[in-house]
Amino acid sequence: MKPLTILSAAILLAAPTFAQNEHDHGATGHDQQPAAEKHEMTLPTKLVEQTLCPITGEELEDHDNFIDYEGQRIYVCCKKCKTKVAVKPEQIAMAMFADGVQLENLQTIDPVSGKPLKEKTHFHQLYNKRIYVNDMKDVAKVAADPAKYLDVLEGRKPQERCAVMGGKIDPEASFEIEGMHVGQCCGGCEKKWKKDPAAKFAVLVERKEVVEPVNMTCPVMPKMNGSKKYPVTLGAKRYYLCGEKVAMMFVANPEKYLPGWYAAQGIKVPVTPAAL
Repeated sequence: MKPLTILSAAILLAAPTFAQNEHDHGATGHDQQPAAEKHEMTLPTKLVEQTLCPITGEELEDHDNFIDYEGQRIYVCCKKCKTKVAVKPEQIAMAMFADGVQLENLQTIDPVSGKPLKEKTHFHQLYNKRIYVNDMKDVAKVAADPAKYLDVLEGRKPQERCAVMGGKIDPEASFEIEGMHVGQCCGGCEKKWKKDPAAKFAVLVERKEVVEPVNMTCPVMPKMNGSKKYPVTLGAKRYYLCGEKVAMMFVANPEKYLPGWYAAQGIKVPVTPAAL
């Protein structure tokens, strides 16, 4: 299996949390990789079983350390790397997809019916994640809106409570912020949201609640519509892309593409890693 690609290195370098190698092996070729946008991204032609730690690139000596995400398992070489993956699992999973790594599926339930999974025969593939169902007829249903069923596997749900006061969402008091449709318990919470949106989105992340974009345009190509077939969930925010390769580009460097997405919607907000 090949070492980390330029895309994976760029994803790690784009997030300060991952930039420092906790094993302190000294500078490596990964530290010198150019930005992801300079790399001609191509979809992997074949996906293989994971054998390397996605953080250090070291061979996995055992399978004792891992993070479970969206019904899939990501193995790492140590507890420190486990902490790093837990911070931004979607970015790491996508970097592994770029490296041609198929994530190990952990499903025990069918996310469509909610019943126990009988056998792993019928599935929909999204990037390097598989979503298994009992009935072959449900594969098309999952393919049309995979985020809905990944949410089931991850234990995520649409926002239910206000991130400020914790009260039940009042549909008439909802508002838009950073391109997302956000709920609140009363109109008075909007000012507190806007004072520190990163902190409020962090509350939703902690509660495993997700919000949807106001505009379905693709963040990488704002003149095109995104598709529910290609979702990306960064923290509490859901985005829809117009293809697999475009999704790879976005996850590798969202700070590059979000300003254009905001501008296309007439939104003026600073884009910082803390907000993603």
